[in-house]
Amino acid sequence: MAIDPHAHMIPASWIEDIRAGRLGSAVSIVPGDGTEQFVTKFTVLGQERTNAYPLPKETYDLDMRLNDMKRMGVERQILSVVPTFMFYSLDARLSLEAAVSINDALLDLTRKHPGAFSCMATAPLQDPPAAARELERAVKKGHVGVQIGANVSGKNLDDPSLDAFWAKVVELDVPVFIHPAGARGFEDRLGKYYLSNFIGNPLDTTVAVACLIFGGVLDRFPSLKFLLSHAGGFTPWIRGRWQHGYGERKEPKVYGAKDPEQYFGKFYYDTIIHNPDCLEFAARTIGAGNVVYGTDYPFDMGDLCPAREIPGLSRLSSADQEKILTGNARKLYKL
Repeated sequence: MAIDPHAHMIPASWIEDIRAGRLGSAVSIVPGDGTEQFVTKFTVLGQERTNAYPLPKETYDLDMRLNDMKRMGVERQILSVVPTFMFYSLDARLSLEAAVSINDALLDLTRKHPGAFSCMATAPLQDPPAAARELERAVKKGHVGVQIGANVSGKNLDDPSLDAFWAKVVELDVPVFIHPAGARGFEDRLGKYYLSNFIGNPLDTTVAVACLIFGGVLDRFPSLKFLLSHAGGFTPWIRGRWQHGYGERKEPKVYGAKDPEQYFGKFYYDTIIHNPDCLEFAARTIGAGNVVYGTDYPFDMGDLCPAREIPGLSRLSSADQEKILTGNARKLYKL
């Protein structure tokens, strides 16, 4: 049985509030092609934007989720909110209120089903001190980690204002799950063909990793532990270019970062790459001890097949398979 730390949920009470319009016009649920769509409106650099995401019923239907977990051979999900519900574009006070409500709702679910679920908090990173306080409250109540976006409304993760949040993460000693929630700066070129997801999401994660390394965050807070969604984006495949560039250029050294190969072991990478050769490459080059099973449940870009049938897993040793399916997550989240 596998442990899945990349599984998203929206508390059913929030779905009811959105349908009733109690959250205003910034978020709505509308009919879609085969499944409903969750629509958000936000502002980037003074321009109004609208994003639409699929909203499968499994996102909030508990019975469907438990049946799927049984079918997939998943013993436990570590729940995190659907990333658009991190609400970084909202007023910070409203975002904090949302985080508190969501965190308590997820925790309540884990208490009702302690054998099936643990949960990760969300926090209003547009206000790092408030995010630090909410994270402390949530962890002390029972959350085992925190999910954050790969950017904070266009602000990269090396922004000095986030140090207050990183310091609290280190103090609490919990892992940080990085998940893209709207890649900023690429919208105009990635508008067609679902490239916003195919390319934008993994690119956003890759930028986040580069900023954490070259921006000195991992030197200021060396005990930080990160889980990267979607196999780390492009990070495992582009690392040689970063290493070469570090030796040739002065720009990556401006904040005193060491060569990037010194940092890759600080990251964990989930298995969502959808290709057996790629998963095998990641496990052998990153190390199976840093690869963690994940599904992106319940979304169509996830890996929703039975856990032991994910492409490429059978090519690895039995010991490495067990690390990936259960052992690494147990260690990372102290289960």
